[in-house]
This record gives sequence, C-alpha cells and structure tokens, in this order.
Amino acid sequence: MAVVLGRRARFVGVVCFLVTAVLGAGLSRLEFATGQDSYLNADQQVAIDNRAYQDLFGGQAMLTLFTMDEGTTVVDLFTGANLAQFDEVEAELAGAEAVLAAVSPRTALQFTQNIVTTGPDGTPTEDVTQSVAGIALLGAREREPDPAAQELRLADSLATLERLSAIPPPERTFDNRAWIEFLLFDNRGEIRKALRPFFPDETHAQFVTRLTGNADIEEEGVASEAVQAAFEGRDFDNATALTTGAPVLLKGINDYLRGGFLFLGGIAVVLMVLILLLTFRVRWRLLPLGVILIGVVWAFGLAGYLGIPLSVVTIAGLPVLLGVGIDFAIQMHSRVEEEVQLDRADHPIQETTRNLVPPLIIATVAAALAFLALLLAEVPMIREFGVLLALGVTVVLVADVVIPTAVLGSREHRSPTPPRDYTTDKISALVVKLGSLPSKVVPLLLVGSVIVFVAGAVVDDGLSLQTDPEEWVDQESAVIADLNTLRAETGSSGELGIYVQADDVFADETVAFVHDFATAQLAEHPEDLLTASSVVTTVSFLIEIPGTTVLPPTGADVAGAYVVAPEAIRTATVAADRSALNLTFRTGPSSLEERAVVVNDVRASVDPPAGISATPSGLAVVGVGLLENLEANRTLLTYVSLGLVLGFLLLRLRNVVQAVLALVPVLTGVGASALIAGAAGFKLSPLTALGGPLVIAACTEFTSLILTRYLEERRRGLVPQAAADVAAARTGRAFVASALATIAGVGVLAASSLPLLRDFGIIVSMNVAVALLSALAVLPPLVVWADDRGWLLSRKAT
Repeated sequence: MAVVLGRRARFVGVVCFLVTAVLGAGLSRLEFATGQDSYLNADQQVAIDNRAYQDLFGGQAMLTLFTMDEGTTVVDLFTGANLAQFDEVEAELAGAEAVLAAVSPRTALQFTQNIVTTGPDGTPTEDVTQSVAGIALLGAREREPDPAAQELRLADSLATLERLSAIPPPERTFDNRAWIEFLLFDNRGEIRKALRPFFPDETHAQFVTRLTGNADIEEEGVASEAVQAAFEGRDFDNATALTTGAPVLLKGINDYLRGGFLFLGGIAVVLMVLILLLTFRVRWRLLPLGVILIGVVWAFGLAGYLGIPLSVVTIAGLPVLLGVGIDFAIQMHSRVEEEVQLDRADHPIQETTRNLVPPLIIATVAAALAFLALLLAEVPMIREFGVLLALGVTVVLVADVVIPTAVLGSREHRSPTPPRDYTTDKISALVVKLGSLPSKVVPLLLVGSVIVFVAGAVVDDGLSLQTDPEEWVDQESAVIADLNTLRAETGSSGELGIYVQADDVFADETVAFVHDFATAQLAEHPEDLLTASSVVTTVSFLIEIPGTTVLPPTGADVAGAYVVAPEAIRTATVAADRSALNLTFRTGPSSLEERAVVVNDVRASVDPPAGISATPSGLAVVGVGLLENLEANRTLLTYVSLGLVLGFLLLRLRNVVQAVLALVPVLTGVGASALIAGAAGFKLSPLTALGGPLVIAACTEFTSLILTRYLEERRRGLVPQAAADVAAARTGRAFVASALATIAGVGVLAASSLPLLRDFGIIVSMNVAVALLSALAVLPPLVVWADDRGWLLSRKAT
C-alpha cells in the first residue's frame, strides 16, 4: 500500500484535494454557540425553566445608565428635549429585530402617573380617591389591624393629598418640575420604592430594553447593536448616557471566536514554521505543517457536517489538534528520512508504515479514549469538546499517514535523499543525554511521580471554579469597563427572575404569595437582592407605610395597576395570556459562588400554595447551573481518562509492566497540572478544568511512541541501554520538534485577550512541557531498569 501511494502521488493528490473540498465545505456549517445550550443540558430542569421564562417574559436586558451632571438630580432629566429623545428611542426600538420591550425613565414614571390619575377601569380621573392608588391606599387603611397604624396611614394619605392638591390637574404634566418631583419622591422625600429599579438614586436613571427570549447569539447580537445604535450620537440634557449589558458581553465573545481566534491560529502557524526551520533539519521540512493544516480542515469540516457547534470551549480544539496532529506528521516525515539516510532501505516508505503506523494508531486510540472521557461531563460544551478532539485526532492521523507517504514516496522515487548520519547532532545528543539517568535513580523517579500525582490530586480538590462570563473576557475591554461603571454607579449589573404561574394571577391568594415572597427575600438578602420589580410589588410598595403593618395588596388592586400600566411594562410583568407573573430582583455585586448560595436559598424557600408555582430563572440561575455542572464530576473525568488509557494499553501491549511504565510520566504531568494551577493562583474555567484529560492524551501520545520504538530496537537484538540510546538518537530531532510544536500550538492561546483562553494556554502548555520532558527523561531509564530485571519483555498479561 505504501509503495502504491508513493508511485501514484498525483492520484492521491487529486483524491486529497476532493476530500478537502468536500469536507472543507463543512466549515460553512459550523455554528457558534455562547448561549445556555452550551452550559446546560436540554433536559436539565434549570434549562427547561429558563426557556419557559424567556418564552413568557423575554431574554437578557440591555441597560442604558443616565448619570446626572454635578448639581442636578433625576428630576432634571425630564426636559422637553430629553422626553422627545426617549420617545424617539422607544419608537426606534419598537421596530428593531429581537427587541421585546423598551422601558424608558419616562415610561416608568408614566406608570406612576397612571396609577395616580386613572381608575382601575382605565378611565382618567381627577378624584385621587377613585384612582388605582387611592383605592389601594384606602383599602389598606381599612384592612390595617392596628388602630395606631391606621392613623399613620391616614396621615400619610393626607400628606399625599396635600402634595397632589398643590398641583392643579392641568399642570400635572412632565414639563412641570413639581409634578415630576411628586411622581418620583414619596412623602419622606425618598425615591419611591417601586421606581428604584429605574431610578436607583437621585443621580441615576436607567432605560431598560428587554430582548426577545430564547434568541440565538446572532439575533441577540443584532439586537444589542440596535440598542447601542439607538443611543449613539445622542446628547441628553444634564446627563451622560452609557449603554451596556450581558448581550454586549456575549456578542464580544462570539465576535472573538469568529475573528480573533483565526489570528491566534495564524500565530501558531508562524511559530510552527520557525520551530520546523530551526529544529527539524530534513528535506521539505515544512511538509508536516501543510499536512496538519489539511488535517485540521478535514476535522473541523466533518465537525460542521455532524453539527458540533463552536463554543468558548470547543474552539480551543483548533490549537490542540494543530499541536497533537503535527507530532504525527513530523514522526512520519522523520522516519522516512531515517530509513533513507541511515538504513538505506530498499523500500523506505514501506518500512516506515510497517514500523511506525501501528505505534501511531496506539497513540491515536489512547488519545481519543482520553478525550472521550469528557463525555461523562455534565456541561454540554465540554462533551462536545471531547467528541471534537476524539474525532479530530482520528481524522488527522489519516492525513498524517496518507499525505506524507504519497508525497515523500514520490520524492524519493524521483530524487533520493543522500545518506547523512544525524544521530550525533546537538539535538539528538541532547535527547540521548536526557534519557541517560542511571538506574539507581529509577526508584526515586517512581516515588517522585506518585508524590507529584497525589499532591496534585490534593491541590486540585481545593481549586475554585470561575464560571462567570464576565471573567472570561479581557478585563481591560470597553464592555467590562462599562459593566464596572454600571455596577459602581448603581450597585448592580444583573438580575434574578422568578416567574409565578397560577390559574388566576390576580387572585388574592396569588398576589399575597408574590408579595410575601418578595418582601421576605428582600429582608433575607439585603446585600444581594437590592430591589424587586413586578406589577404586584408596585402596589405593595405603594401601600407600604413606615410604622404600619406590611399588608399585601388585593388582587383587585393589582389587576387595576395592570390595566393602567404602559404596554412595555405589561409585557415585561404579566404573560400575554395572564397565566404567569414576573418578579425581578436586581442583584448586588457578588461572585458566582456567593450568588449560588442566594439562588439556592431562594429556590429552597419557595413554598407557594396549592395551584401556584414559582420558579427562579434568568442569567443568574444559568450561571449557577453551569457552576453546579462543572463541580459535578470534574475530578472524575481525569481518573476515567487515566483508566481508559491504561485499559487500552493493557489490551494492546498485553504487558502490565509496559502499560504501567508508559503512564508514569503521564501521572507526573497530571499532578503537575494541578500544582501549577494552584501555585499560580488560577481559578479553573470550563477550559482549564479540562487540563487533566488533555495532558493525559498529549503525554500518552509521546510515551507510547517512545516505548514502542524502544521495543523495536530490542527486537533487533540491541541490549537495553543500547536500545534506549539508539532510539533516542534516531528519534530525538522528531520528538524535540514535535514537542515544541505541540507546546506552541496550545501555548499560543496565552496571547489571547480572553482570560478564559489565556489561562488555558498557559496551564496546558506548561503541563504538556512538564509531561513531555518527563517522557524523554524519565521513561527511558524506567524501561531499561525494568528490562534489565526481565520484566519488560517476558511478563504478559493474562
């Protein structure tokens, strides 16, 4: 077969071109995914609940923060020019794709005005006692069980009436500062509690744009751009505006995956070119790079046809496959040169495939099994990463065998390579020296490997996880600066949603439950849950008077408020079929671990009456779900990966000692992975949490090739130490070149602007370097030591 491929190189080239064209077309089918489907399983209750929530009340929120100029307050935001701009922006966003509702500061204040000036049937009234607010306040006073508190309620109502009476009905307009102050501030001079989601304090206001629920990342990105464009170039009187939100963050990640990652891939290719030119002194030394580029096209094209999406995790498969795949291509190329230059074989291509392809298959299967252990992960994008790498390393092997065999076979037929003894070159001599440790240190190496592995396991248990998308991106980027500004100015940049379902959402029982639940959660978590917003709490806060009994509003009170609410607020608070209510908490700044405590506490405290359900949802819950999925069996993945590789080596090598020795450097690499992460203070992201299986795959690839080459030399009659030295001398340049290329392939991620990828590149490249150095320095003396004792070639597994 090898001879045929070499003699029919043109035919092979045509076939490879056609295969590349067909599989390359699959690249256009690759989809980018940064939504909850990458983090949560479709059948996971959190995912089901979040989809239902977004179907009812929309998706992520875009926030436009208005910061008042020095010496002004939010009252000064309501100028004629600003009100006109609010109307223009709302009208523009009403026609924007993937925008569900837009609530400006004017709309929020309009709701308060409607409650004060409109009856529960929607009819305007100048008699405040017949308005939604007046009826609710009068009813609360009548239901007040404490006589003293009744007097307080009466006094508050009289104060409200006095303030209102000071403004004649014709002057109750938004161009009247006194009217704005009445709507904004309660009788104690504080921002009304129901308005605080939109007016956090006297110097800040928020324009909230709710995007369509369950939109894909492309639609969400278009919507976020539309919101930003609606405010771009606008100057507001007395205030500066800043527009940001989670959709901008996710769009930035998506854009990076599409463009920035190709740039990193280009850097990796440049580094590999330099490594091959400097360390791989053979004819056509850049051939392995061309081979692996074709192999990567095949792998990702096939992934496109199979529907494997590209996420912040799976995209990392590109440098990993570049690094792992180029090793095989270099080994093939180097072995052909070896057969020609040193052994002068009559059929160098045939000798290469006969002696090297079986070890390459062993290395490939071992690596694929290590990757497939990731199928046990609870996070979908990690499982997809495992499938992509297992598929990719297999496809790349085909390219690494077929293309060099055809190309180099044709070359040797037309222009044979002259003989040259490269085994005394500096690189080969260095590799021989690395593997020449005396036998007496072998027990120390074995003990040291175990100590490193155990110490790594201990440290690994204490490593914390970082699953907040904000921490995945460049901390110097504009979106992070904007989110930090939003958080600093308002104390919040996120939200926790609760959707309440009932046959009658305006029944007294349903309203009382929402009121009691919101009140209890705000009291229980004052630092984490800053405000509550719903049509129920709007009335709850209206009738909440200091010193009185905290009473729930009646169902009729809330139904009246819903009738007079602006359409955008109705859309965001009550389902169109009136089967569900939305309760939204603004969340304070906290880590995801701290937020998980709050979310789980909220979830545990939900105890609605029969016929009513309440379900936490939203981005905060999705983040907690990702954290729980990552924590579920992260450590187990490494041990399963080790077990699968060991099991395969036992079956294939049929020798316990050989299989165990091949894993000694692997154990060192796995242990070092956790030790390096702990020493550097890294938090484990969804990517860096995968370091174990990746190190196992990369290191096993090298150890299996080193071991099988040693066994090949022993079968030729060399004594153990001579076999190790000859194997090291002949393969040294290939191992050094491929090791450096592998490290460069993964290490290029260290240049990424995303901490998620940068930390992964640093940790994994360092771990691979440790593991490969261990393979070159530790494995040779181990096998010689075991062989001298008759353990390596005589004991077969039973």
